[in-house]
Amino acid sequence: MLLLKISRFPLNLTSLNLFKQQTISPNGLRVFSHTIKTLITLICSNMVSINVTDMFLSARCFPLLEELDFGNPNYISNTKYFNTFFDEVEAQPLTFFKLRKINLSRHYYIDDKLIFYLFKNCKLLEEAIVYECNLLTNVGIAAALCKRPTLSSLSFTSYEPQDYAMLFEFIKNCPSLSEIKVEYKCMSIESLENSSSLVDFVESPQLKSLSLIHNCWLNNENIEMVSSLFPNLQLLDLSHCYDISEEGICQILRRCCEIKHLNLSYCPRVKLRKMNFEVPKLEVLNLSHTRVDDKALCVISKSCYGVLQLLLKWCMYITEKGVKHVVENCTQLRELNLRNCYGVDHKVVSLMVF
Repeated sequence: MLLLKISRFPLNLTSLNLFKQQTISPNGLRVFSHTIKTLITLICSNMVSINVTDMFLSARCFPLLEELDFGNPNYISNTKYFNTFFDEVEAQPLTFFKLRKINLSRHYYIDDKLIFYLFKNCKLLEEAIVYECNLLTNVGIAAALCKRPTLSSLSFTSYEPQDYAMLFEFIKNCPSLSEIKVEYKCMSIESLENSSSLVDFVESPQLKSLSLIHNCWLNNENIEMVSSLFPNLQLLDLSHCYDISEEGICQILRRCCEIKHLNLSYCPRVKLRKMNFEVPKLEVLNLSHTRVDDKALCVISKSCYGVLQLLLKWCMYITEKGVKHVVENCTQLRELNLRNCYGVDHKVVSLMVF
Protein backbone atom coordinates (compact mmCIF):
# COMPACT_ATOMS: atom_id res chain seq x y z
CA MET A 1 0.00 0.00 0.00
CA LEU A 2 2.84 2.39 0.85
CA LEU A 3 4.50 1.86 -2.54
CA LEU A 4 1.21 2.58 -4.30
CA LYS A 5 0.87 5.87 -2.41
CA ILE A 6 4.46 6.93 -3.14
CA SER A 7 4.09 6.08 -6.83
CA ARG A 8 1.46 8.81 -7.19
CA PHE A 9 4.19 11.43 -6.94
CA PRO A 10 6.76 11.88 -9.76
CA LEU A 11 9.79 11.80 -7.46
CA ASN A 12 13.36 11.34 -8.63
CA LEU A 13 14.13 8.69 -6.03
CA THR A 14 17.40 6.80 -6.35
CA SER A 15 17.04 4.54 -3.29
CA LEU A 16 14.19 2.46 -1.84
CA ASN A 17 14.65 0.89 1.62
CA LEU A 18 12.18 -1.81 2.70
CA PHE A 19 14.30 -3.06 5.61
CA LYS A 20 12.41 -5.40 7.97
CA GLN A 21 9.10 -5.06 6.13
CA GLN A 22 6.62 -7.96 6.11
CA THR A 23 6.91 -8.84 2.43
CA ILE A 24 7.28 -7.40 -1.06
CA SER A 25 4.08 -6.46 -2.87
CA PRO A 26 4.52 -7.48 -6.53
CA ASN A 27 1.74 -5.14 -7.69
CA GLY A 28 3.09 -2.27 -5.58
CA LEU A 29 6.59 -2.76 -6.96
CA ARG A 30 5.36 -2.80 -10.56
CA VAL A 31 3.26 0.36 -10.16
CA PHE A 32 6.13 2.04 -8.33
CA SER A 33 8.54 1.22 -11.17
CA HIS A 34 6.18 2.71 -13.79
CA THR A 35 6.31 6.09 -12.07
CA ILE A 36 9.81 6.15 -10.60
CA LYS A 37 12.47 5.09 -13.10
CA THR A 38 15.54 6.54 -11.38
CA LEU A 39 16.02 3.83 -8.75
CA ILE A 40 19.58 2.50 -8.44
CA THR A 41 19.46 1.04 -4.89
CA LEU A 42 16.88 -1.45 -3.60
CA ILE A 43 17.21 -2.70 -0.01
CA CYS A 44 14.89 -5.53 1.03
CA SER A 45 17.03 -7.01 3.80
CA ASN A 46 15.81 -8.75 6.98
CA MET A 47 12.27 -9.04 5.64
CA VAL A 48 9.80 -11.32 7.37
CA SER A 49 9.12 -13.21 4.15
CA ILE A 50 10.28 -13.04 0.55
CA ASN A 51 9.40 -15.06 -2.52
CA VAL A 52 12.01 -16.87 -4.61
CA THR A 53 10.72 -14.97 -7.65
CA ASP A 54 11.19 -11.52 -6.08
CA MET A 55 14.66 -11.23 -7.58
CA PHE A 56 13.26 -11.69 -11.10
CA LEU A 57 10.57 -9.13 -10.37
CA SER A 58 13.20 -6.62 -9.22
CA ALA A 59 15.25 -7.21 -12.34
CA ARG A 60 12.25 -6.56 -14.59
CA CYS A 61 11.05 -3.51 -12.67
CA PHE A 62 14.43 -1.83 -12.13
CA PRO A 63 16.92 -2.90 -14.80
CA LEU A 64 19.25 0.00 -13.91
CA LEU A 65 19.83 -1.11 -10.31
CA GLU A 66 23.38 -0.81 -9.04
CA GLU A 67 22.80 -2.21 -5.54
CA LEU A 68 20.41 -5.01 -4.56
CA ASP A 69 20.16 -6.21 -0.95
CA PHE A 70 17.92 -9.22 -0.33
CA GLY A 71 20.00 -10.46 2.59
CA ASN A 72 18.89 -12.30 5.72
CA PRO A 73 15.18 -13.00 5.16
CA ASN A 74 13.36 -14.74 8.01
CA TYR A 75 11.47 -16.97 5.61
CA ILE A 76 11.63 -17.78 1.89
CA SER A 77 8.32 -18.78 0.34
CA ASN A 78 7.49 -20.71 -2.83
CA THR A 79 9.97 -23.45 -1.96
CA LYS A 80 8.52 -25.76 -4.65
CA TYR A 81 10.05 -23.35 -7.11
CA PHE A 82 13.61 -24.30 -6.07
CA ASN A 83 13.81 -27.30 -8.40
CA THR A 84 13.04 -25.21 -11.49
CA PHE A 85 14.80 -22.04 -10.36
CA PHE A 86 17.72 -22.24 -12.75
CA ASP A 87 15.41 -23.12 -15.66
CA GLU A 88 13.67 -19.82 -14.99
CA VAL A 89 17.02 -18.03 -14.98
CA GLU A 90 17.85 -19.54 -18.37
CA ALA A 91 14.44 -18.65 -19.79
CA GLN A 92 14.28 -15.10 -18.33
CA PRO A 93 17.85 -13.83 -17.87
CA LEU A 94 18.39 -11.46 -14.97
CA THR A 95 18.87 -8.09 -16.65
CA PHE A 96 21.02 -6.37 -14.06
CA PHE A 97 23.20 -4.56 -16.58
CA LYS A 98 24.56 -2.06 -14.05
CA LEU A 99 24.56 -4.11 -10.86
CA ARG A 100 27.65 -3.42 -8.73
CA LYS A 101 26.67 -4.88 -5.35
CA ILE A 102 24.43 -7.79 -4.40
CA ASN A 103 23.58 -9.35 -1.03
CA LEU A 104 21.89 -12.76 -1.06
CA SER A 105 22.89 -13.93 2.41
CA ARG A 106 20.82 -16.81 3.84
CA HIS A 107 19.26 -17.63 0.46
CA TYR A 108 19.77 -21.36 0.91
CA TYR A 109 18.75 -22.22 -2.67
CA ILE A 110 21.81 -20.36 -4.06
CA ASP A 111 24.21 -22.97 -5.44
CA ASP A 112 27.36 -23.10 -7.57
CA LYS A 113 25.37 -23.00 -10.79
CA LEU A 114 23.50 -19.83 -9.91
CA ILE A 115 26.52 -17.97 -8.51
CA PHE A 116 28.39 -18.85 -11.71
CA TYR A 117 25.52 -17.40 -13.74
CA LEU A 118 25.39 -14.19 -11.70
CA PHE A 119 29.13 -13.59 -11.86
CA LYS A 120 29.19 -14.31 -15.58
CA ASN A 121 26.29 -12.04 -16.55
CA CYS A 122 26.55 -9.12 -14.09
CA LYS A 123 29.55 -7.65 -15.85
CA LEU A 124 29.93 -4.61 -13.59
CA LEU A 125 29.62 -6.54 -10.34
CA GLU A 126 32.14 -5.36 -7.72
CA GLU A 127 30.83 -6.73 -4.41
CA ALA A 128 29.05 -10.01 -3.61
CA ILE A 129 27.78 -11.01 -0.15
CA VAL A 130 26.55 -14.60 0.16
CA TYR A 131 26.80 -15.54 3.84
CA GLU A 132 25.09 -18.77 4.96
CA CYS A 133 24.35 -20.13 1.49
CA ASN A 134 25.14 -23.72 2.37
CA LEU A 135 24.86 -25.11 -1.18
CA LEU A 136 27.83 -23.04 -2.31
CA THR A 137 31.18 -24.84 -2.45
CA ASN A 138 34.70 -23.45 -2.51
CA VAL A 139 35.27 -24.98 -5.93
CA GLY A 140 32.07 -23.38 -7.24
CA ILE A 141 33.05 -19.95 -5.93
CA ALA A 142 36.54 -20.28 -7.44
CA ALA A 143 35.03 -21.15 -10.83
CA ALA A 144 32.60 -18.22 -10.65
CA LEU A 145 35.42 -15.80 -9.83
CA CYS A 146 37.08 -16.69 -13.12
CA LYS A 147 34.04 -15.19 -14.85
CA ARG A 148 34.09 -11.96 -12.87
CA PRO A 149 37.71 -10.73 -12.77
CA THR A 150 36.54 -7.21 -11.84
CA LEU A 151 35.09 -8.28 -8.46
CA SER A 152 36.75 -6.40 -5.61
CA SER A 153 34.89 -7.70 -2.52
CA LEU A 154 33.65 -11.21 -1.64
CA SER A 155 31.92 -12.24 1.61
CA PHE A 156 30.80 -15.83 2.19
CA THR A 157 30.44 -18.67 4.69
CA SER A 158 32.58 -21.77 4.25
CA TYR A 159 31.00 -25.09 5.26
CA GLU A 160 33.90 -27.17 3.94
CA PRO A 161 37.23 -28.27 5.40
CA GLN A 162 39.32 -25.17 5.84
CA ASP A 163 41.68 -25.40 2.89
CA TYR A 164 44.33 -22.70 3.18
CA ALA A 165 45.17 -23.01 -0.52
CA MET A 166 41.60 -22.29 -1.61
CA LEU A 167 41.86 -18.75 -0.29
CA PHE A 168 44.85 -18.20 -2.54
CA GLU A 169 43.02 -19.82 -5.44
CA PHE A 170 40.28 -17.20 -5.16
CA ILE A 171 42.80 -14.38 -5.46
CA LYS A 172 44.57 -16.06 -8.36
CA ASN A 173 41.28 -16.47 -10.24
CA CYS A 174 40.21 -12.89 -9.51
CA PRO A 175 43.27 -10.60 -9.29
CA SER A 176 41.12 -7.50 -8.60
CA LEU A 177 39.94 -8.85 -5.22
CA SER A 178 40.95 -6.39 -2.53
CA GLU A 179 38.59 -7.63 0.22
CA ILE A 180 37.75 -11.16 1.37
CA LYS A 181 35.51 -12.00 4.34
CA VAL A 182 35.09 -15.64 5.33
CA GLU A 183 33.02 -17.05 8.18
CA TYR A 184 33.97 -20.65 8.86
CA LYS A 185 31.37 -23.21 9.93
CA CYS A 186 33.43 -26.37 9.45
CA MET A 187 35.88 -27.57 12.11
CA SER A 188 37.90 -30.03 10.00
CA ILE A 189 41.22 -28.92 8.57
CA GLU A 190 43.05 -29.53 5.29
CA SER A 191 46.78 -29.90 5.75
CA LEU A 192 48.81 -26.91 4.67
CA GLU A 193 51.85 -29.09 4.01
CA ASN A 194 49.96 -31.33 1.59
CA SER A 195 48.68 -28.48 -0.51
CA SER A 196 50.50 -28.31 -3.85
CA SER A 197 48.47 -25.23 -4.79
CA LEU A 198 50.69 -23.04 -2.63
CA VAL A 199 53.89 -23.79 -4.50
CA ASP A 200 53.42 -21.22 -7.24
CA PHE A 201 51.48 -18.67 -5.23
CA VAL A 202 53.09 -15.24 -5.20
CA GLU A 203 52.69 -12.06 -3.20
CA SER A 204 49.33 -10.34 -3.68
CA PRO A 205 49.76 -6.65 -2.82
CA GLN A 206 46.24 -5.80 -4.06
CA LEU A 207 44.51 -7.50 -1.09
CA LYS A 208 43.73 -4.76 1.44
CA SER A 209 41.09 -6.37 3.69
CA LEU A 210 41.03 -9.93 5.04
CA SER A 211 38.56 -11.44 7.53
CA LEU A 212 39.04 -15.04 8.69
CA ILE A 213 36.42 -15.41 11.41
CA HIS A 214 36.08 -18.57 13.51
CA ASN A 215 39.13 -20.04 11.81
CA CYS A 216 40.45 -23.08 13.67
CA TRP A 217 43.39 -23.84 11.35
CA LEU A 218 45.03 -20.45 11.68
CA ASN A 219 48.06 -20.56 13.96
CA ASN A 220 51.35 -18.73 14.35
CA GLU A 221 53.04 -20.84 11.68
CA ASN A 222 50.67 -20.19 8.80
CA ILE A 223 49.83 -16.65 9.85
CA GLU A 224 53.44 -15.89 8.93
CA MET A 225 52.61 -16.92 5.37
CA VAL A 226 49.58 -14.60 5.41
CA SER A 227 51.81 -11.69 6.36
CA SER A 228 54.31 -12.45 3.61
CA LEU A 229 51.72 -12.93 0.86
CA PHE A 230 49.50 -9.93 1.72
CA PRO A 231 51.92 -7.15 2.71
CA ASN A 232 49.53 -4.27 2.04
CA LEU A 233 46.71 -5.34 4.35
CA GLN A 234 44.88 -2.42 5.91
CA LEU A 235 42.15 -4.39 7.71
CA LEU A 236 42.65 -7.76 9.36
CA ASP A 237 39.85 -9.49 11.27
CA LEU A 238 40.93 -12.62 13.16
CA SER A 239 38.12 -12.65 15.71
CA HIS A 240 37.34 -16.05 17.24
CA CYS A 241 40.65 -17.50 16.02
CA TYR A 242 41.55 -19.38 19.16
CA ASP A 243 44.96 -20.77 18.22
CA ILE A 244 46.87 -17.59 17.43
CA SER A 245 49.05 -15.89 20.01
CA GLU A 246 50.95 -12.63 20.28
CA GLU A 247 53.98 -14.07 18.46
CA GLY A 248 51.89 -14.49 15.32
CA ILE A 249 50.24 -11.10 15.69
CA CYS A 250 53.59 -9.36 16.14
CA GLN A 251 54.80 -11.09 12.98
CA ILE A 252 51.82 -9.67 11.09
CA LEU A 253 52.28 -6.16 12.45
CA ARG A 254 55.99 -6.12 11.62
CA ARG A 255 55.48 -7.13 8.00
CA CYS A 256 52.12 -5.53 7.20
CA CYS A 257 53.03 -1.94 7.92
CA GLU A 258 49.84 -0.52 6.37
CA ILE A 259 47.39 -2.07 8.86
CA LYS A 260 44.85 0.46 10.15
CA HIS A 261 42.17 -1.85 11.58
CA LEU A 262 42.93 -4.98 13.61
CA ASN A 263 40.23 -7.13 15.23
CA LEU A 264 41.48 -9.71 17.74
CA SER A 265 38.30 -10.07 19.78
CA TYR A 266 37.70 -13.52 21.30
CA CYS A 267 41.34 -14.54 20.76
CA PRO A 268 42.13 -15.93 24.24
CA ARG A 269 45.89 -16.37 23.72
CA VAL A 270 46.49 -12.77 22.68
CA LYS A 271 48.00 -10.39 25.25
CA LEU A 272 50.43 -8.26 23.20
CA ARG A 273 52.93 -7.74 25.98
CA LYS A 274 55.97 -8.25 23.75
CA MET A 275 55.53 -5.54 21.11
CA ASN A 276 58.84 -3.71 21.05
CA PHE A 277 58.22 -1.85 17.81
CA GLU A 278 55.94 0.96 16.64
CA VAL A 279 52.70 0.51 14.72
CA PRO A 280 52.05 4.14 13.82
CA LYS A 281 49.29 3.62 11.24
CA LEU A 282 46.98 1.51 13.42
CA GLU A 283 43.73 3.41 14.05
CA VAL A 284 41.25 0.77 15.27
CA LEU A 285 42.19 -2.02 17.67
CA ASN A 286 39.58 -4.46 19.02
CA LEU A 287 40.78 -6.56 21.96
CA SER A 288 37.36 -7.32 23.43
CA HIS A 289 37.02 -10.65 25.28
CA THR A 290 40.79 -11.17 25.45
CA ARG A 291 43.19 -11.52 28.38
CA VAL A 292 44.98 -8.21 27.99
CA ASP A 293 46.01 -6.66 31.29
CA ASP A 294 47.57 -3.43 32.53
CA LYS A 295 51.07 -4.45 31.44
CA ALA A 296 49.80 -5.20 27.95
CA LEU A 297 47.99 -1.84 27.78
CA CYS A 298 51.21 -0.08 28.74
CA VAL A 299 53.05 -1.74 25.85
CA ILE A 300 50.17 -1.22 23.40
CA SER A 301 49.81 2.46 24.25
CA LYS A 302 53.49 3.08 23.45
CA SER A 303 53.57 1.00 20.26
CA CYS A 304 50.14 2.00 18.91
CA TYR A 305 50.16 5.63 20.02
CA GLY A 306 48.14 6.79 17.00
CA VAL A 307 45.11 4.61 17.72
CA LEU A 308 41.75 6.39 17.42
CA GLN A 309 39.44 3.61 18.63
CA LEU A 310 40.30 1.02 21.27
CA LEU A 311 37.71 -1.63 22.18
CA LEU A 312 38.26 -3.47 25.47
CA LYS A 313 34.81 -4.90 26.23
CA TRP A 314 34.83 -7.73 28.79
CA CYS A 315 38.58 -7.46 29.42
CA MET A 316 38.56 -8.62 33.04
CA TYR A 317 42.25 -8.12 33.84
CA ILE A 318 42.60 -4.38 33.27
CA THR A 319 42.29 -1.65 35.88
CA GLU A 320 42.43 2.13 35.90
CA LYS A 321 46.25 1.80 35.93
CA GLY A 322 46.18 0.36 32.42
CA VAL A 323 43.60 2.89 31.25
CA LYS A 324 45.85 5.67 32.52
CA HIS A 325 48.67 4.44 30.28
CA VAL A 326 46.31 4.55 27.30
CA VAL A 327 44.97 8.06 27.83
CA GLU A 328 48.44 9.44 28.51
CA ASN A 329 50.19 7.90 25.49
CA CYS A 330 47.40 7.65 22.88
CA THR A 331 46.83 11.38 22.51
CA GLN A 332 44.66 11.01 19.38
CA LEU A 333 42.23 8.56 21.00
CA ARG A 334 38.57 9.27 20.15
CA GLU A 335 36.81 6.19 21.52
CA LEU A 336 37.67 3.87 24.43
CA ASN A 337 35.12 1.11 25.10
CA LEU A 338 35.37 -0.32 28.64
CA ARG A 339 32.00 -2.02 28.78
CA ASN A 340 31.87 -4.75 31.44
CA CYS A 341 35.48 -4.19 32.48
CA TYR A 342 34.71 -4.78 36.13
CA GLY A 343 38.26 -4.14 37.28
CA VAL A 344 38.06 -0.52 36.17
CA ASP A 345 36.64 1.93 38.70
CA HIS A 346 34.02 4.40 37.46
CA LYS A 347 36.27 7.22 38.62
CA VAL A 348 38.44 6.58 35.57
CA VAL A 349 35.98 8.66 33.55
CA SER A 350 37.14 11.89 35.24
CA LEU A 351 40.75 10.79 34.68
CA MET A 352 40.14 10.44 30.95
CA VAL A 353 38.37 13.78 30.69
CA PHE A 354 40.98 15.81 32.59
